[in-house]
Amino acid sequence: MPFAVLVTDEDGRIVQANAATAALFGYTPEELLNVHADVLIPPWQPHCDRGHPDDTSSARPVRAVYGACDRLARRKDGTDFLAEVTTHPISSDGGAETLTVVIDRTDRYELLRHRQELAHLTRVSTLGELAGSLAHELNQPLTAILSNAQAAQRFMAAQPSNLEEVREILKDLVKDNHRASEVLRKIRLLVKKGEPEVVVLSMESVIADVALLVHSDAIGRGIRMYLDISPELPPAYGDRVQLEQVLLNLLLNAFEALASRAPHDRVVMIEAAPDSARMIRVVVRDRGPGLAGDQIHKLFMPYFTSKREGLGLGLSISRSIVEMHGGRIWAENNDDQGAAFCFTLPVGVAADPTHSGPPS
Repeated sequence: MPFAVLVTDEDGRIVQANAATAALFGYTPEELLNVHADVLIPPWQPHCDRGHPDDTSSARPVRAVYGACDRLARRKDGTDFLAEVTTHPISSDGGAETLTVVIDRTDRYELLRHRQELAHLTRVSTLGELAGSLAHELNQPLTAILSNAQAAQRFMAAQPSNLEEVREILKDLVKDNHRASEVLRKIRLLVKKGEPEVVVLSMESVIADVALLVHSDAIGRGIRMYLDISPELPPAYGDRVQLEQVLLNLLLNAFEALASRAPHDRVVMIEAAPDSARMIRVVVRDRGPGLAGDQIHKLFMPYFTSKREGLGLGLSISRSIVEMHGGRIWAENNDDQGAAFCFTLPVGVAADPTHSGPPS
């Protein structure tokens, strides 16, 4: 279908529209004349994923937002569809006008929705693989809570009661309760199904959260995990759940690569540092057998796997997530031993609370 093209006056009312506009929105050409553009493209929806970086209004009419953005458009019958809307100011004898081009992006929206469904299923599957380790991680603070509660009962029953010891025990109870709550919060966050929430965030905290989730699994495999976070690391721009999924997948792959290594080689390093003024780089480095030359170019292809029971989707989904964030992901062999999986992300703009998108 040809692109819908329409011209609005300075009040936002349609003065010209091509036949494609009428066909796309379900109106006759005559019905469109003098209709306000906001009827076709309701004011800015805050959940749309791209917009003019200077747009700080949550209800700005289409004529006031110049450039390209994704918007929900509305047909005559009331149904909404995802559209790419590009607007540009023009001059005419009638004064200032706006040229708007609307492209139906329903197919792209469906593709994104299916990708999100697949990513969610993969997250749930990954947590299922970690069920035993997560149960152990949760059982430790719960056991400590029970033990401390029993000790407090004994101190309270003693004559005279040892209230100082009880106070110390209560502090431990609060600490262990917070630890158990954190594990549950992280699990709930990854299992949760919903729309991506792309925000400025601390990549250091993302790494710390994932490290906590795999902590017991690493101990069970005899793996030592180290973090090397640059003090100069700026905030990133992305969806926390999706980025945790990428990092979790890379870490579990690194753990698998160390299964046959000697105990002293069972080491995984997570590194994060600025990659440039506009990007940060995260690296998961192991001391496994490394990657064969013909493998490196296939690793991120769907259904490619070297695991006997693997589906070959983890790295493919990770690549989709990273690329949708405006970064890139790749694998390489270390100079001495093992492999490194690296990805970059846009730097977040923490200093400007009105900034609504990644660096342009």
